[in-house]
Amino acid sequence: MEFRKIQFTGRSSYIVSLPKSWVKEHGLKQGDIVSLTVNPDGSITIFPGKPRDHGLKKTLKICKKFSPDMAVRLVISAYIQGYDTIEILLEDEMPLYKVAVRKTLQSLPGVEIILDEPQKIVAKSLLDEEEINLAELLGRMKSIVKSMFGDLELIIHDPGNRELLRDINDLENELDRFYFLIIRAVNRLLSKRGVSEESGIIRRTFDLIGVLLIARNIERIGDHIIRIAENPSEINVPYLMEKFTEMLFQVETRDLEKVDKLMLELSEEAKKIDYRASIAMDSYRRILEYLENIGETIINMAIS
Repeated sequence: MEFRKIQFTGRSSYIVSLPKSWVKEHGLKQGDIVSLTVNPDGSITIFPGKPRDHGLKKTLKICKKFSPDMAVRLVISAYIQGYDTIEILLEDEMPLYKVAVRKTLQSLPGVEIILDEPQKIVAKSLLDEEEINLAELLGRMKSIVKSMFGDLELIIHDPGNRELLRDINDLENELDRFYFLIIRAVNRLLSKRGVSEESGIIRRTFDLIGVLLIARNIERIGDHIIRIAENPSEINVPYLMEKFTEMLFQVETRDLEKVDKLMLELSEEAKKIDYRASIAMDSYRRILEYLENIGETIINMAIS
């Protein structure tokens, strides 16, 4: 670590000199522009040059050597990486690919298809990232999972109910949409080289990574709820909903004593489960483990 004195110049300016080696390494010279951001902990980070423009366009060339699933994954990847315009070019008229791509684009939050031709689709994100609140997005994911638990309890007692199965799958699709939106929002915040989120859960830059990990574990919990719904057997759904609610409450409060007790309880409960007994019991155990993972992340966020 280097130490440099603050100097006063002119009538109102304070300056700190930059290391000569750093200036040369990045090819800078007198008069060039550097970017800086004030971090939540009070530190300042300096970057060479101007921040990159986010109004970027990504062109995806889809050919038949890819599967339709790969085409979908490429579209989602372009979205979560923060591209504002996504252009999909098909090497031929490929109806199955086009239907899959169009359906995916229509499911992504804030995305509108602005051009749809036989071998070309252009979509644009109309989201205002400045208005996105990560705490609200996590709260929405939490509400969706609680609704899924409610449906799951009904499905266990009425396994042949197609209406309930359809509803719980729709909820899981909605959960995925918010998960993708969180990845995109976090990526944009990190790319801006600064954190200006004022939701109450972003206090350090590491918290952005924490939000990603929490959202990922919530999304995986949703996957296992679907797995249980498709292979129903008797499990303690009210217990899962209770512990899920308690753990997600700690994302903002970060009471380490309560997180510690909750994680110990989840660990003990997981040890009691015969996960070989059924697919449902295996997923029950996995949900408990994902809740423990969320607890680990909360601890990391609390001490970061």
